[in-house]
Amino acid sequence: MVDIELLHKVVYVLLFLVFFASTFVFVERILFFTFSAPYEKKEFKMKLEEGEDKDYLFASYISKLSRGKGFLMFSITSAPLLGLLGTVFGIMESFQTMAERGISDIAMVSKGVAFALRATALGIVVALFSLAYYYVLNALVKKHSILK
Repeated sequence: MVDIELLHKVVYVLLFLVFFASTFVFVERILFFTFSAPYEKKEFKMKLEEGEDKDYLFASYISKLSRGKGFLMFSITSAPLLGLLGTVFGIMESFQTMAERGISDIAMVSKGVAFALRATALGIVVALFSLAYYYVLNALVKKHSILK
């Protein structure tokens, strides 16, 4: 049988990794928009004036601005699902405890339910932060877009 405690730790570690990776992507993108985006825009305009392919230049410029948004979308989607997985493991632990010790051992039963609630809450919090990061980056992409 798989150790439920180990599964709890795996879910928490995965959620924290998703959170830290999302935060890293967000900070990297903020630094890019602060320091590099103005130079990228100037370079784009210079290449456009030199007569290079307009569609290719625009696509490459927008891809530079939009980098990292895909991972944030992954975080927004995966964090609640990981939280739900933790919820399932917590409820499984509660039912396993009830089967082994009976309903009278409330302390052990509530341990699994508490894990389930913490995992769900952590998944939602990670998704909310990633969603906020995503919307901030979308606003920055629109702000620095050539099509203004």
